[in-house]
Amino acid sequence: IRQLTKLDFKRTGCRNININIIGYARRWKNNRIDEQRMKYMGADKPAAEWILLCGGKVKMSDSNKWITSFWDFPQDVFSSDFRLTHINANNTEVTSTGFRYIKNLTYIRAASFANCQYVDDEALPHLHGSADSGSLKVLNLSKTKISALGIRKLAELKSLKRLDISDCKGMTDLSLTSDHPELDVLDYLKSELPNCTIVLYADKVLKEKV
Repeated sequence: IRQLTKLDFKRTGCRNININIIGYARRWKNNRIDEQRMKYMGADKPAAEWILLCGGKVKMSDSNKWITSFWDFPQDVFSSDFRLTHINANNTEVTSTGFRYIKNLTYIRAASFANCQYVDDEALPHLHGSADSGSLKVLNLSKTKISALGIRKLAELKSLKRLDISDCKGMTDLSLTSDHPELDVLDYLKSELPNCTIVLYADKVLKEKV
């Protein structure tokens, strides 16, 4: 194997920088918030478009079929007739900024953002609208950057029946703030979400009560 020259390193470095810039630009474009469109179209349709642009898939209230492409999205559906019920954004480039699209969803039943590396605690406050409406039952945030500091926000999602926060990269410190020094993450979530199945480790369901 030949040794890399300084020129090779320079070329490789420039190529990596270009790839990073392109990736950042793509994420910014797909996750930027279009306030005017949300105001004009309502919450459901812009949220579905956001997920599809980022490479995820969605379900509508009148269909059991997943919509997997932005170009297959029914453009002739009026916003008042469109109800977004399921989101699968696993392994996509959705970011915490983009979560503003789902803050006013009132029909969403299940949302999965597993292995989304750009999702962290800043995304959590935007889930409250769906939970407050009582529609959000299943939430998967496994392998994201949710931390122990975000647990309080998750504990406010009282409508949840299943919550998966397994293998979260930011969950290295399972202690909470000094307000609850005697409680760890599991005990705190158990007390706040007594009717919710909580998955804290991928191979172990720590709480299950239906």
